[in-house]
Amino acid sequence: MEQMEHIFRAYDIRGIFNRELTAETATRIGLAFGTFLEGSGKVLVARDPRTSSEIIERAFISGLASTGCECFSTGLVPIPTANFKTWRGKFDAGAYITASHNPPEYNGVRFRHPDGSGYTTQNNEIKEIFMNGDFKLRNWDRLGEIHHINSKETIREYSDFLKVKTNISRELNIMLDTGNGASCFTAPQIFSDLGCNVIVINQRADGTFPGRPSEPSDKTLGELKSRVVKEGSDFGAGFDGDGDRVIFVDDKGRAVQTEKIGIIISREILKQQKGNIIANVECSMIVEREIERLGGTVKRVRVGDVFVCEAIKEHGALFAMETSAHYFMPEYYIFDDPVLVSLKLAEILSREERPLSELADEIPSYPRMAEKFDCPDKIKFKVVDRIIDDFKSNGYNLDLTDGARLVFDDGWALIRPSNTTPLLRVTVEAETRERLNRLFDIVRNGFEDALKTTKAAP
Repeated sequence: MEQMEHIFRAYDIRGIFNRELTAETATRIGLAFGTFLEGSGKVLVARDPRTSSEIIERAFISGLASTGCECFSTGLVPIPTANFKTWRGKFDAGAYITASHNPPEYNGVRFRHPDGSGYTTQNNEIKEIFMNGDFKLRNWDRLGEIHHINSKETIREYSDFLKVKTNISRELNIMLDTGNGASCFTAPQIFSDLGCNVIVINQRADGTFPGRPSEPSDKTLGELKSRVVKEGSDFGAGFDGDGDRVIFVDDKGRAVQTEKIGIIISREILKQQKGNIIANVECSMIVEREIERLGGTVKRVRVGDVFVCEAIKEHGALFAMETSAHYFMPEYYIFDDPVLVSLKLAEILSREERPLSELADEIPSYPRMAEKFDCPDKIKFKVVDRIIDDFKSNGYNLDLTDGARLVFDDGWALIRPSNTTPLLRVTVEAETRERLNRLFDIVRNGFEDALKTTKAAP
């Protein structure tokens, strides 16, 4: 069991199938989740298109039903659609089989509250049950029933909800890259039903992700970027495998910075109501500069969509964004949904006389870099603690929401431990390239000193 501990992450379970995560492991995870739920309640289960997802789903449900929970499988749908069904169907909990944007050999499990948001500290409780094997099994005559909900029915309910709440005032040309992922079942049809001219690439669901890697990025969306220009599209949208991330491409074929999309949408929201906008600690400083100018207040939170959901509830936020291309619109529901935010962007563009490229370019861009420092798992958190102590003693302005974030008038630098690998992640942004390099040197020197001191400590 100690060898399995590493598959439990801060907000999900993830590992390479048939090496770190097997059908047997999935059954045991189901047993642990059912025990956590005290063997009662209705649980919705869904999956992404990975080749191992159906195997894991069935094994997981077997364990879950063995504890007495009533299981409802709705099969292959995007994770926001599954979250929606969990919420609207008034389920007591949910679980989704996915490894998100990871390569196809990976898979995992994500747990859901009745409102569709993800688990945080509860994951540790499930992990403890999994590790000690203290499962609460029901007798043969008191097992949980297993039901099946047609995926088309779930998708139709979700799609109808979004279409009623969307008003695209003129015909738009939209290019979608569903990345052979689960979004192919929702985004193209919804946009088409709303009167848009839609072209789709990598549309067929295929868990080997043959068209491009599951994670959408400036590097992986080359075909989308070129096709947007060629076809004269108003914008493009590239989704990840389970459908909870989206990268937007403007009419000039450029990937638009996540924070700029967030600011464009926040601007529309803040016209109607002033309030809090959530951004994680990795988001650009343009968020504060633009949102505060618009009358909003920015609240920084730790990295992870599940932590963003908690912050939305705590601060009553109007909108939230993460640099990893997660967007949240709490006016509709608490969880992140790239199709919803794509529709809202389309609404804005349908009313605007200016193209997306112009809206994006009027928001400043600053030099930015992201690096990784190798650091042994056993000491990486101690190293960060040492860095924090050293930075404090040097009088730096620190934000300790997630790792150590040095804040300056003309830039910032963040160093935080990876939850899953033996390294520290570093992100730096500044107004000039020269200042960027200087801030990076401060962080690198601080890391090297802290690593040497920590290794030398008894």
